[in-house]
Amino acid sequence: MTKLTLEQRIERMEAVNEIQNLMGKYSFWHSAGMHKECLDLFAMKTPDVRAEMMWGIYEGQKGIERLYPGWHGFMDGDGIGKMHMHAMTTPVIEVAEDLKTAKAVWVSPGHESGPAFESDKIVAHWAWCKYGCDFIREDGKWKIWHLHVYGIFMCPFEKSWTEEPDDMDTDDMEPFPEGYEPDRPPTTHWNYMPDKKYVNEPAPPEPYETFDEETAF
Repeated sequence: MTKLTLEQRIERMEAVNEIQNLMGKYSFWHSAGMHKECLDLFAMKTPDVRAEMMWGIYEGQKGIERLYPGWHGFMDGDGIGKMHMHAMTTPVIEVAEDLKTAKAVWVSPGHESGPAFESDKIVAHWAWCKYGCDFIREDGKWKIWHLHVYGIFMCPFEKSWTEEPDDMDTDDMEPFPEGYEPDRPPTTHWNYMPDKKYVNEPAPPEPYETFDEETAF
């Protein structure tokens, strides 16, 4: 790593603040079902923009639109009885030395509530995950380039995650309604189970000079 000028150091600090606000907006808007607004947070003009959920990867502008507001909007329906909140905590944000990209992770404790898949009964779950994201400048503003959601655990609110964890098996979500399918399967699949060891995934980013696709989230 080379020694940065004062101007570069200030620009990196400003980038960290902008990225924090960007992901804060994502959390607020996603919780409120404002999925169309979430599109404004992504680098939609960048060809390899993508989002990886636990059930699959959505690639490019059309893929992001199919996920936000496509799939999420479909799942929310009229929004009655729905509440999904995923807070952003413990951020580790590294801005590239060349100031063109940034990488960051968050632990995200949360909960979800809404009609059960098999009935109209409103049910509640604890839903914890982690976010790993790459960011890029687009039109002078920081945008989400790659967003990757990593599972931690999900269980009914009245049960312990050691007693009744959801294995988040992607097979349970198939077939997808036509028009909302991911472009390809997820690259990772970890969540708490009593017979599994917790893994440090994603690992907090280290300082770096310029973006390397090998480390992309």
